[in-house]
Amino acid sequence: MKPTKSAPSNSSHGGSLPPLWGRARHLIGWQGMTLCVPTDWNPGKVAGNREKGDVRVDDPDGARIEIRWETPKNEVNIEKTVDNFISSLAKDAKKQKRPFESRGDLNLVSKHKKGKKRLVSFGWTSDTSGAAPCGYGVAWSCEHCKRVVVAHLLGQNHEAPRRVERVAQEILQSLDCDGHGGWDTWSAFELQLDIPEEFPIARSQMLVSKLDLEWVRPKPIGLYGWGRRAERIRVQRFPVANVLLEGKPLDEWADWNIAFKNKGLSLSRRDDETMELNGHECLVYRGPVRDPRARLSILFFDLILRRRTPQTRVLVWQCEESNRIFAFESEMSAVNEHIPGDVLASFDCH
Repeated sequence: MKPTKSAPSNSSHGGSLPPLWGRARHLIGWQGMTLCVPTDWNPGKVAGNREKGDVRVDDPDGARIEIRWETPKNEVNIEKTVDNFISSLAKDAKKQKRPFESRGDLNLVSKHKKGKKRLVSFGWTSDTSGAAPCGYGVAWSCEHCKRVVVAHLLGQNHEAPRRVERVAQEILQSLDCDGHGGWDTWSAFELQLDIPEEFPIARSQMLVSKLDLEWVRPKPIGLYGWGRRAERIRVQRFPVANVLLEGKPLDEWADWNIAFKNKGLSLSRRDDETMELNGHECLVYRGPVRDPRARLSILFFDLILRRRTPQTRVLVWQCEESNRIFAFESEMSAVNEHIPGDVLASFDCH
């Protein structure tokens, strides 16, 4: 994904430049939550699921913003929730004998622009002896996704509270929790793609040497689910492709690292199939599950129910612009064979 820059303001009219003016930014997306942050900010911790969880976004110096959400059974008093959160911070500061002052006169995010009837902005300031000298945030209850969301941005000791407040206002205004038309945008570490909400994330391995994300839709309950496997979408990204390949062709590397090392699938390269993605020619692999019993079960129920279960497909390509190798794996039922193409249409590798 290409970083974006904010539009320049007209400084000749005496207006001060926003804190993030001219800085490259990118989108962070997780469990239906999205927000724009500087490009050196990325997820440092992820937990939970779409109903209840949290994401912490870090910069090179430490934690910067934490987003928490949950889906309550009953209506939640947002004002009381914020008051309890601020009170807990005040108690911690008192134990550490640090000054603490809450800010209740803030309007970091507009209720009208955000479209949230129940929305509260909050803030607090302290001294530089603790982990953070100040923090600013917003909490709301969303009528669309039925979640309560609390986002809290922390300042750092070298930053003035007024500047942190302006940064928080700019970033929190970009925060969204609604998704779009039944799809969620997932974005982290310069990887961005759209996934249907019905596919919860099942694997999230984000390492320097490899990024591996997998979304799994459970198989249907009842007759239609007999002999079926769960539907899956998996994306792997490998950095420094020139070092990994060591002068070898991509197909030789992929035959070993993608096909042979896949313990669940019996993959073979289909040289008769060609596909181009973002200007790159893809290697195409297809194959059934390795487990003979699972394979026989699928064949049996396909015959009895007069249906067709497509084989798993894996696309592998090298992006010279980003110097990375990508593998896109999809296992779908016949009725959903269009979904991988829709996902790939949202995917940009450089």
